[in-house]
Amino acid sequence: MFHSSKQRQMLFKSESDIQEIRNKVNQDFKNSHPECSEFFITAEDERLLCRKFERELLRFCNVFDEPPLFRSIKCTAMNFLKRFYLKYSAMEFYPQNVMLLCVYFACKVDEYTIGIDKYVSMLEESLQYETGSFILGKEFLLMEALNYSLTVYNSYRPLDGFLIELKDRLSSESSECLKKHALSFINDAILTDATLLYSPSQIALSALVYSSEQNKIDIGGYLKSLAPENSIYNKLLATITKIRQHLQLNYKFQISSSKLKELEAKCTAIVKSLESDNDEGSSADEKQGERISKRRKTVDEMETEIS
Repeated sequence: MFHSSKQRQMLFKSESDIQEIRNKVNQDFKNSHPECSEFFITAEDERLLCRKFERELLRFCNVFDEPPLFRSIKCTAMNFLKRFYLKYSAMEFYPQNVMLLCVYFACKVDEYTIGIDKYVSMLEESLQYETGSFILGKEFLLMEALNYSLTVYNSYRPLDGFLIELKDRLSSESSECLKKHALSFINDAILTDATLLYSPSQIALSALVYSSEQNKIDIGGYLKSLAPENSIYNKLLATITKIRQHLQLNYKFQISSSKLKELEAKCTAIVKSLESDNDEGSSADEKQGERISKRRKTVDEMETEIS
């Protein structure tokens, strides 16, 4: 369960803690690759780029229709994407490729069966081979970035539990109204860092409170039943308020097309530079291997002549 899970252990205490890690990842990459300095971007720009592809992730998930993706897969893939960029820089691994990797891997984790060929067939033809190769080549890198903690608890299940408990208090029509707006709140929450800061049940309860206000349905008595003691009840309300404020401040996102092109160009230039260095390193290793092989052959021939 969530309370004994690694996911709970990895929750951050504050947004500043998350930002500190993102700043460190950005700076570590810059320190490791000074040769790419003309293309460097800031940690804030990295986050802009990642947020762009977090939204693309949800849009891509809606492409699946035979059958549709489980709703849990969206949360799992989003969690993987956010956590990956707490270990690696967007300058090193472009978010579009990592986003597609996270969705594919989330399908595996949540037991949605789809082969790599069918998966990449949903992309533009020009992207299919490159993306497929990236996904198959980076799955272990993703698992390593996630510290092999692949189970992701989402807010949909606790929301269902709350709604079941409310059935005795509300009409079926009211329950459906609550569910609709609460699901919308959760979908918004996974596009922020709320899932790195709060438990699934806290987000689900915040979604329920938000929905009750939107539909003018009183659930005050139910909230009180969850936390009979005043101190716990007040703490619960404070947490709900913090989550809602977090969404209000962080959900809105905007990036101009010119800014996006600029960041894409810089990241692409860095990735190509790194690939070029890797290719040169591989060529050097191959040449060294050939030289060693030739020396061994010469030694073998000499030994044959001597004998």
